[in-house]
Amino acid sequence: MKNDKIRTICFMAFYGALYVVLRLVGNYIPFLKMPNGGSIEIELIALFVASYHLGWLKGLGSAVICLVLTFFTGALYYLNPAQFALDYILPLAVVGMASLWSTKTKARYAIGVVISMILKYISQTLSGVFFWPPEGSAAGSAAAWAFSATYNLWYNLVTMIVCVILVPLLVNRLAKASSKPFYR
Repeated sequence: MKNDKIRTICFMAFYGALYVVLRLVGNYIPFLKMPNGGSIEIELIALFVASYHLGWLKGLGSAVICLVLTFFTGALYYLNPAQFALDYILPLAVVGMASLWSTKTKARYAIGVVISMILKYISQTLSGVFFWPPEGSAAGSAAAWAFSATYNLWYNLVTMIVCVILVPLLVNRLAKASSKPFYR
């Protein structure tokens, strides 16, 4: 029992470290970055795998670890607590909980990734509408809605496609290589 707790803590730390490394790698690939913030987030692969490996609750814990590590590396930009929650806390939380909305079908990983990415997109779009309106428009205006919805759509959509392809491959491969049960 004690070894299982230690093993889980080690896995959570591993996924947090992998998240930070993938985030740094993504920062060195120019075409992944958007001009006004946001990017194709390859680091989310680590968090999705953590959720499917450890379960949604420990996946949520892994998301908290990732958020804290990202905060300490100085990679976050925020205006106030509401914007911080919409841009960082909620998106990472829903990704960490991806296994919660998975089904028992063959497409369970894709379903969890898609639902998580839709919720992430909604959260970041709301942040853009109320905290990052385009120049010359007011927060909450039709122009802010249009700009935020389109700006956040493309990189979240590409991230979702990458994760829908890679996460099931990685989870299945890791499950085969693991001597302990992989899914909880």
